[in-house]
Amino acid sequence: MKAFLQLLWPLVIGLLSAWLLSINPVKEYGWFIGLIHGGLLVPNWIISRFDSSWLLSAPLHTTMYTVDWWIAAVCACISWVWIVIGFFRNLFRK
Repeated sequence: MKAFLQLLWPLVIGLLSAWLLSINPVKEYGWFIGLIHGGLLVPNWIISRFDSSWLLSAPLHTTMYTVDWWIAAVCACISWVWIVIGFFRNLFRK
């Protein structure tokens, strides 16, 4: 049960955060929100599998948005890999 909660909590918090901070396609975003949107790449990607209108990054943005989005997206993907590895490590621990 502990292993399941270890995977469930980040997923629920990430999906809720992605829903609360959804991307408005007609608004221009700056560098700070680029960090946030990049950090929410994995939850946004999961939601976009079910809703074709869901965006992974903002269509109207500054150059620093793009730079920060990529930095946060790489860090977020690495952290999600570690979360999944920890989940399976705890699941199959004797």
